[in-house]
Amino acid sequence: MNSPIPLLTPKPGHVPDELVVDYDYVRPAGMEEVGVYNAVKRLHDGPDIIWSPRHGGHWMVTRAEDIRFVQENYEIFSHEEFMIPRTLMPLKPLPLAVDPPMHARYRAVINPGFMPGKVAKMRDDARDLTIELIEKMKPNGGCEFLGEFARVMPVTMFLRIVDLPLDRREEFVEWGIAIMSSYDPADRMAAQMRVREYLKTVLDERDQGEGDDLLTRVAAWRRNPRFQSEEEVLSMATLLFAGGLDTVASELSYITHHLARHPEQQRRLREEPEIIPAVREEFLRRFGLSNTGRILTRDFEYKGVLFKKDEMIMVPNNLSGIDDRMYDRPMEVDFDRNAPSHNTFGNGPHKCVGAHLARAEIDVFLEEFMTRIPEFRLDPERKNIEHCGSVPGFDELYLRWD
Repeated sequence: MNSPIPLLTPKPGHVPDELVVDYDYVRPAGMEEVGVYNAVKRLHDGPDIIWSPRHGGHWMVTRAEDIRFVQENYEIFSHEEFMIPRTLMPLKPLPLAVDPPMHARYRAVINPGFMPGKVAKMRDDARDLTIELIEKMKPNGGCEFLGEFARVMPVTMFLRIVDLPLDRREEFVEWGIAIMSSYDPADRMAAQMRVREYLKTVLDERDQGEGDDLLTRVAAWRRNPRFQSEEEVLSMATLLFAGGLDTVASELSYITHHLARHPEQQRRLREEPEIIPAVREEFLRRFGLSNTGRILTRDFEYKGVLFKKDEMIMVPNNLSGIDDRMYDRPMEVDFDRNAPSHNTFGNGPHKCVGAHLARAEIDVFLEEFMTRIPEFRLDPERKNIEHCGSVPGFDELYLRWD
């Protein structure tokens, strides 16, 4: 991951000194020693709303209540800029980088690909693929989980949804990671252009096509009466490409890392598979992922803090689910927790379109991995590598079993 050291930004005059916290969301202090979530959890020891001088200077809400408020009030906290610093995403993906009413126009192109009937069929495909991958790795007595499973199953599922060649999976993952995890604007721009060049060819080939895959639907937007420019179709296609390549893999890696350290919970999942849907929601709460930004559309005062128009504010879902004001013992994974709903998939019009598919893939993983792999543990001879940033996760995660 290319992460140049960011320069500190001078504090604006309206920001109170007591709200300034030198926090770097790409490299939170102590991450290497205690892990991402323990490192970011330390922010709950300070103010609910902070201002960081990192990455161009930005606000950050740290509590679940405020994260939901920002997610739901797009009129004030616009999604038109969602990366911090804002220079990281010069090419704005649709529909992610527009607010209602324009947002609904582009979302209508994508939504049919994730309807319940489609997800039910994809769930069956995910199960077949999951079983195939597990049976392949099982005799080895261990695996590197990202390379052998977490980036294979959900990414292969995504490539089937958009009907892209499966034999280029590893190459596509590299492209997606370059877009999502580079914090150098030039590198990210280069990665976006490479993907766009490829997708332009695919869209041209599928124009006038009869397929029901998502990229054919996107290509058909060219013939919609509201079509405005080629940028629209390239933007939607690029969002689909990058958005499907890392979030579920990251969630599966955190779930597996946790279970590898809690054999008693592995045993319970094997003995009580009926609890898996509730357990899945508990994992999604505990390991919320995306850290996205919003831009202020006007001056706005909230809880005694004055935000100014055009300032950026971070919405950290990885802090939302571990808020002790919302959840008792938030750092624990409690299979019997009867907790309020979480913010992991977002709220309001920008709620994740792939949420149902993500849930289905996690369910299938828990059902099949627990059944087919013996009790597993972290490999004591290998070092696991974790990252933070816009989508936290593991780069390498090593497991062993007998």
